[in-house]
Amino acid sequence: MKRQVAVLAALTLAVSAGCAEKKEKPAAVPTPSASASASPTASPIAFGPPWHDEVAPAAAGVTVGPKGSTCPLPITFSVPAKWKVRAVTSGADRKTGPAVPICEIDAKPAGHIGFLRVWRIEGPAPRTPQITLDAFMDDDGRATERQYRRTKAGPLDSFEASWAGERARRRAILVSSLYGKVLITLDGADSDGFTAVFPAYQLAKSSANLPK
Repeated sequence: MKRQVAVLAALTLAVSAGCAEKKEKPAAVPTPSASASASPTASPIAFGPPWHDEVAPAAAGVTVGPKGSTCPLPITFSVPAKWKVRAVTSGADRKTGPAVPICEIDAKPAGHIGFLRVWRIEGPAPRTPQITLDAFMDDDGRATERQYRRTKAGPLDSFEASWAGERARRRAILVSSLYGKVLITLDGADSDGFTAVFPAYQLAKSSANLPK
């Protein structure tokens, strides 16, 4: 009988020791996976910030738009020297949305690939500036990352759009004049081309005015 009691006591001690070991051992903490711990990465903007207001205008060389000039327009503005100005005589065939091209200023003689184009806005009124620009962009082709703002072209009330096109960022400004609305657009061959010709756009925008 004493032997049985001793055996039971030994078994009880062994079970108690095992339970104590289990209680003292800390629970394993799961390590977070790399996918769970990593923060999401934002997609980069394809063509950079939309406005580039910090870019200084190019030096003025030629005035576009005066009466009797190559491209008489409802407004006037300056472009850099060597840029070639020509009137567009087949504008109706190249109408884009509500815009008909009336003047084209080519940067190639100045060593760049890009254009400033002037468009006459046609169509029924009233048409808000954003509707006008959206109609132009929708007909022109790929136009993502659209941004809009009210601004000035020289002293004239204007509405501006910036968007990403097929190859580069694009820019357009819709200018109000006494003779209707005029659209000025900037096209670069690619992102580097856009950067090279953008100061000319800044010049056109800052120097715009009504004809004297």
